[in-house]
Amino acid sequence: MEIGKVSNQLLDEIVFSKIKYRHEDVLVGSGLSEDCSLISFGDQICVISTDPITATASNIGRLSVLVSGNDVATKGVKPFGIMVTVLAPPSATIEELRDVIGQVIDECNRQEVELIGGHTEVTDAVNRIVFSATSLGKGLKKEIVYDRLVKEGDRIILTKYAGCEGTVILYDEFPEEIHPLLNDREHREVEQLRHFLSVTKEGVLAARLGAAYMHDVTEGGVLGAIWESANKFGLGVHIQEMAIPILSATRKIASHFGMDPLKLISSGMMLIAAEEEKATAIVAELTKEKIPAAIVGGFTEKNLLLKTPGGTKEIHPPQSDELYKAYR
Repeated sequence: MEIGKVSNQLLDEIVFSKIKYRHEDVLVGSGLSEDCSLISFGDQICVISTDPITATASNIGRLSVLVSGNDVATKGVKPFGIMVTVLAPPSATIEELRDVIGQVIDECNRQEVELIGGHTEVTDAVNRIVFSATSLGKGLKKEIVYDRLVKEGDRIILTKYAGCEGTVILYDEFPEEIHPLLNDREHREVEQLRHFLSVTKEGVLAARLGAAYMHDVTEGGVLGAIWESANKFGLGVHIQEMAIPILSATRKIASHFGMDPLKLISSGMMLIAAEEEKATAIVAELTKEKIPAAIVGGFTEKNLLLKTPGGTKEIHPPQSDELYKAYR
């Protein structure tokens, strides 16, 4: 099997199609293109999401808080609590463990998220420290982004920059290769991306302004997230490649490893679907809040198309993330 997320087709075959029991309080459960589960508690809904950090060994404590919290933000609410499982190999030192758990606590304090529990274990089942985090959020039913209609003609917004998380990971994991390639401005771009890995602010703002659907852009990158979103609603898309924001540093790093930056892990970027008028208002408000955002296309009746300077291409289901090319 390829390294990375299991394919949507295989997940459907071995997981989703096998689930028979459904609890009445579960409003949204396991399914393709679902970032979170939603559980009803009367007028309130609990939003739950879980994510591991496996693609990098750098800053995994911080990333575990941000990445799992990003899924919660796709429903328009801020995470309030997190549980973390830490698996460390026998070769790990107490100082390494202290460092990564310290990252979790520091990021929780920054994001105003409480570390409410978890599990820490030394095991020879792993060869480096592995994190898995579960984040929780809550909100009134009217505040949560779910069960809203996405239809033909709705616009697609992308926040921040394609390949943002992958850029930071590669910059940190391969400094001797990458740092000499970049000029001063591009080094600053990477440092800027470190502060752009949370989508909580745009998730809450877009929900308030009427977003119909949100999906955080993780493994599979921009094109993977677009395909998953279109597939979820049985629609097509027409995307303008030149409208997708990509930093020069990302282009240069991706080129060095022979990667497509539009298929590079992009935690920190949010895909937002909204009616045209609302989409314009969302972009304007995000811009006021100094969150880069752009309308890159929209939903159509059928066909998933990417218009490029060289012609129109079809968007295919996501495969193994481009990030893993650097480790082969």
